[in-house]
Amino acid sequence: MLAFFRSTQSYAGLPFLLYALLLQLPVFFGWSAETEPLRQSDTFGVLGSYLAAWSAGNPWLARVVPTVLLAVLGVQASVLTNRYHFTRVGTQLPALGLLLIWGLVPGLRLLHPALVANIFLLAAATSVAGVYKNAYPQINLFNAGVWLGLAALFVPGYLLYLLPIYLAANILGKTGLASLMRLFIGVGVVYFISGTLAFYLGGLATFLSVQLPALSFLAATTSNLFVLVSVGVLLLLVVLALTQSPNLRRLINIQGSKGVDMLYLLLLFSPLVVLFTNGLAPVDTYTLIVPLGILFGLWLQYLPERVAEFVHLLVFAAAFLLGASHLIVLLTAT
Repeated sequence: MLAFFRSTQSYAGLPFLLYALLLQLPVFFGWSAETEPLRQSDTFGVLGSYLAAWSAGNPWLARVVPTVLLAVLGVQASVLTNRYHFTRVGTQLPALGLLLIWGLVPGLRLLHPALVANIFLLAAATSVAGVYKNAYPQINLFNAGVWLGLAALFVPGYLLYLLPIYLAANILGKTGLASLMRLFIGVGVVYFISGTLAFYLGGLATFLSVQLPALSFLAATTSNLFVLVSVGVLLLLVVLALTQSPNLRRLINIQGSKGVDMLYLLLLFSPLVVLFTNGLAPVDTYTLIVPLGILFGLWLQYLPERVAEFVHLLVFAAAFLLGASHLIVLLTAT
């Protein structure tokens, strides 16, 4: 299977859609414990709360829409890594890695605001990647701020990605303090327009209360073995990604190497974003989807083919079994 994702040069989202549907099959057949409708939560922004309410009222669409969003994320990951030379040759493995990491995140098989927030986060990363040797980086930086502002309307904690995006902009373009102002202006435009609309509709107080990230050290505990194993696998992959940094940079140009640095910055700041989700839970590992997913795919790209196939099958099996956890529990109980 990896041969197809290694060789294709197409950015078409159909392969990613089919792969996401394959991972989502347990949810469609009712084999997953993750079939409860998503409830509204104060960890979501104003648009995230509306999306959560819509998801709860449309349970079947809440199963289908995530696969479409993952196809979009896959296309974005391919555009980012191929356009800005994160690898020596064109490949779709970073997109595949992103899909696999999504499959490992507990509680994210139904439509969740974080899926949309990750689309905007990846759009911001793509905008900043275009700063490299750009004579006019102002537009890219402003656009990155706008994308992060839109992400924060779904998950307010994503505002904290302003710092790694700012650091990445300086690594890619040496833009200085002015880049931070442009990022803030982009976010400010989104918040000003949204706040004005909220004021007009009589919901300004609610807007202000939900759109500021809330620091919390409260952790949700779980005794679900599948959830614990899944989180453990994700943490193991984080350690693996951190140790593989020299190998990922070894055979790529300066632009690609700086782009990989941006992914590491996003990965390292993800725990900080989780702390501002107003309560820690296993599902908060959705912050790893973009940086860890792409880094995992890049690592697969440089492994020997047989080893890469074996690692891919192991992670795919873990993701599929997590989705089918409800069926497995029922079978072992009878």
